[in-house]
Amino acid sequence: MTADPLSGDPGTIKRMAKQLTERSRSIAAGASATTRASALADGWQGASRQRFTATASTLPDAANRVCSRVDAAATALETYAEQVRQIQDEAQRIRSAQDNAAADVARNANSTARAAHAAHADDASDADRAALRRLQSSSDDLARSQARLATQWTELVARRQAADRAAASALSGSDVVGNTISFAASMPSMSDADFLAALTTMPPEQLAALQKQIETRLASMEPDVVKQWWDSMGGRGSAGEHSAAQDGLITALPAVIGNLNGVAYWARDQANRISAQKAFDAAKADLKRAKESVASAVGRTAYSRALAQLRAAEQQHGAIKNFLAGVRTPLAVGVIATRQAVSFHEGPPALGAMSLGDLDRADNVTYLVPGMGTTLADTTLLVRASSNVVAAQRQLPDGGNTALVSWIGYEPPPNILKTADPSVFLEHDADVGAPRLAHDLEGFRASRPDTKLNVIAHSYGSTVASLTLNQREDLGVNSLVTLGSAGIPTRVPDAAATHAAHVYAAQAEERWNVAEIGRKMSSPRRADPTQGFGATNIDAGSVDGSSPVNVHDLLVNSSGDADGDHGYLDAGTNSLLQTAKATLR
Repeated sequence: MTADPLSGDPGTIKRMAKQLTERSRSIAAGASATTRASALADGWQGASRQRFTATASTLPDAANRVCSRVDAAATALETYAEQVRQIQDEAQRIRSAQDNAAADVARNANSTARAAHAAHADDASDADRAALRRLQSSSDDLARSQARLATQWTELVARRQAADRAAASALSGSDVVGNTISFAASMPSMSDADFLAALTTMPPEQLAALQKQIETRLASMEPDVVKQWWDSMGGRGSAGEHSAAQDGLITALPAVIGNLNGVAYWARDQANRISAQKAFDAAKADLKRAKESVASAVGRTAYSRALAQLRAAEQQHGAIKNFLAGVRTPLAVGVIATRQAVSFHEGPPALGAMSLGDLDRADNVTYLVPGMGTTLADTTLLVRASSNVVAAQRQLPDGGNTALVSWIGYEPPPNILKTADPSVFLEHDADVGAPRLAHDLEGFRASRPDTKLNVIAHSYGSTVASLTLNQREDLGVNSLVTLGSAGIPTRVPDAAATHAAHVYAAQAEERWNVAEIGRKMSSPRRADPTQGFGATNIDAGSVDGSSPVNVHDLLVNSSGDADGDHGYLDAGTNSLLQTAKATLR
């Protein structure tokens, strides 16, 4: 906005108003369609139908609020556009009059100069002197006319400034934005209790508008505070024990609720599925644009840049697609378990965690921390590996109600065998990943303080996990199991320094000695947990007819071929059986 009366395009402002009006109608239509769908859901039974119909019943009021504010914005823009048009019409009239007056002044000045010369000549007549007086009088009249036009312009500038202020006030007023601005301004001075109480009653559209501020504030709160707040609105179970307020928060703030430690995992699952689907839709669009850019690139530099963007888009698309597939990938024979999207971060790189088993109800929970080369595109593979562990647990006493989280919550070093990147020999990625793992384990411990908690760590994941447990004695980990460790940092001198009640370590005779090379080439040199570390060794060879592990991977044998290659968590291996036993100890 500006004080220049001639600036702006009333037509554009009117088109914006029309677009808002159309958006308002679309919102109202969408709410009506959802309400009709709810009324027609006669054949849909159970808690999920109850949640849907309860949420759908809140849509008319929410839609009316949003439509009212959108309509108010459209009206404000319509009014502003008409005011700008009128002011511009008047401004053009004044400018035209000023231009004409300036031309008249110039002509009068020339005529006055000639008349003055004639009136002061020796042979001047009374007519010459009268003509000079008339021209001088006209000059005074023209000066007064220019002054009036200048005053009119000043008044018009004031009108434009007033119109600008009125439009700005209308567009930022409570009729359009509610109390969003005032709440945002008061948020820093609010106590945690007042802030959380406000969130509980805040309408979804306001929650969405304040997402970043709310996320920042919630991130500073302890998980146990979040848990108490969340539970106060309903419950931790997923079978009709929660409230419309919780559903509203999930819908309005999926990226916040989905990763907020202390929130019940059923809610985080719903929120993260929403976030992941949105991210996947965006990734598909980005991939399409990247392909078009490659096809239209001209010149080597432009082509190289477009190709790099395409590869990044393909990685992002593949990672999120695989994460979403994690909720439906086939499991080990006989394993039927709830799946929960425990966390999701769009990135890049995309990160997340997927649980096999209900984290709100399981008696025993294990986090699987993967190693070198793992990305979110490996979600389905890790879920299948987790299902092997769950299947083995269920064959053992007390193994019937367990959950296993495939945790890809950090960015592991790239696979050196594929990329020649030596990061796996260093500890930087572990130093970055350890606090993230600690944060999520702390969140689980706050949510489920009495549940047995274990960690299985593969390859470089053992480097991350050992640092995490060394730095956080309060996590209360029952068993730490390392598989094909890339080495334990010297900062963790022995098994006792992990603060886990039990520590186990498996090291197979791997083809190409991947784990051994990782330890020997590490800088600073990292220790083998199977050698003098104090861990109970797990035999990864052939024990009582089991298949020996012979590669560094977790899972390679999908066919069940006893003579084929086997990873540490493949069915039929002693390392799988002993890992299952260790997590139930």
